[in-house]
Amino acid sequence: MTDSHFSLVFIEGIRDRILAGSDWQELEGPAGGAYLPLTQSDAPDVSAGAVQLWQAGAGTSLDRMVHMRLIAGPAETQLLFVFGLADSCMPHLHVQAVQFPPDGCVYNADLLPRLDAIDYPEYFQRAFTGLRRPYKKAVGDAENSCAQAPANPALAVYMSPWGIASGRTDQAELDRVAPQIDEYVDHYLGLAAEGSWAAPVGVDLAARDQRHLQMFFSDELDPRA
Repeated sequence: MTDSHFSLVFIEGIRDRILAGSDWQELEGPAGGAYLPLTQSDAPDVSAGAVQLWQAGAGTSLDRMVHMRLIAGPAETQLLFVFGLADSCMPHLHVQAVQFPPDGCVYNADLLPRLDAIDYPEYFQRAFTGLRRPYKKAVGDAENSCAQAPANPALAVYMSPWGIASGRTDQAELDRVAPQIDEYVDHYLGLAAEGSWAAPVGVDLAARDQRHLQMFFSDELDPRA
């Protein structure tokens, strides 16, 4: 991974793996191209990145995929989200990389659970057991900042215990951990292929999901966002 926009290369590689594994349709904006082009607030003619949106085809547990590329001064943020169907308990996939000069970055990857561990322990076993090996390989290397405790426990509680999240680090660490994140993606696509992620009786997953994501993206929990 040697491109000067290494965070973009990293996220686009994951995005392309996902696109190749299912039937997706990109939803374009009114003028064609990206669903939502972004511009600098003080210079509307200058690009600040874009939001791309894809809709999954029928016959899968996946719903949408969003890739946001945000360029703000010297920093470049890549956020990739794959959403399970709203009325299913298929986990969501979240991968992020933020790059800043000269080769600094932070990154994280996780599967966001749709149910609670105490009430549905079998769900967590099904969704997360396959992540044990790549998780241990990533966080078991003391050279990786992701081996440390989470920088923001208040935010981490809305993710999963299998989340891989770095502190301020560099491209070399992202390169080391990228194969484990690829394993997360492969595991996620395998879960999607299984099907049978129906919501438990009496559980309003769409409402829970909305509350979950509101907290996940809360400015109060993560002022850096």
